[in-house]
Amino acid sequence: MEPSAPNAGAGEPSSPPRADDSSSSDDANGLFGPFRIGVLVGGGLPDLVSLGGVIKVTRYFGAGINVGVIPTVHISFYGDAKLSFQEYDAYGHIFPFGGAFFLGAGVGYATLRGTLANHFVPSAAERQKLQQMYPGVSVPASADVNSQASVRTLVLTPQIGLLHTFGSGFTLGADVGAQVPIAPSQVDFTTVTTPTIPAQLKATFIDPNDAKVRSSLDKVGRTIIPTFGIKIGWLL
Repeated sequence: MEPSAPNAGAGEPSSPPRADDSSSSDDANGLFGPFRIGVLVGGGLPDLVSLGGVIKVTRYFGAGINVGVIPTVHISFYGDAKLSFQEYDAYGHIFPFGGAFFLGAGVGYATLRGTLANHFVPSAAERQKLQQMYPGVSVPASADVNSQASVRTLVLTPQIGLLHTFGSGFTLGADVGAQVPIAPSQVDFTTVTTPTIPAQLKATFIDPNDAKVRSSLDKVGRTIIPTFGIKIGWLL
């Protein structure tokens, strides 16, 4: 008697079921289907802290708005003044491969503020010289000068990065780029002195302090700044 033929496929390993990767890909549907919306928070440079809203219309295009700030700091590269920074921008991202990698650019306004406080104590010889130059003008033995100024600058920020949204909606990203100033506005000054300094002595006490603040703001407002950011958030 001949042995019976084995069943077709017997002994061959069965193919494992394919995992559905859609739950972990960036184009997975959210609460509103392919349209996803959410909030991202982050940190980096020059924005030490940032907050913004983001939408992803399709797997290939996203956009958003962002607000970034730098608290008051002193950066010696930009001069003697202490600086603070606030930026508002809108951006668009193109995801050429439909995944996490993107190319993008943002445009918005950066407001730079500078402040410098100094305590001046002119020598006896300096006071005598000023008294001779301006008879009848009271020359103070000391003076406190606090120069404060701000400038608003249009900035363009090209960038590349990664932004991945998991199936749950949790989103993680990182980007690098450059902040390019386009058109700085006029520097606005507010200078406070104690005691009140006569107008004739402005060039001696106030102008040098104002000039240092102006120099710092001018340098920041015309310098291309590298950018780096890390963001986390949630997209519905």
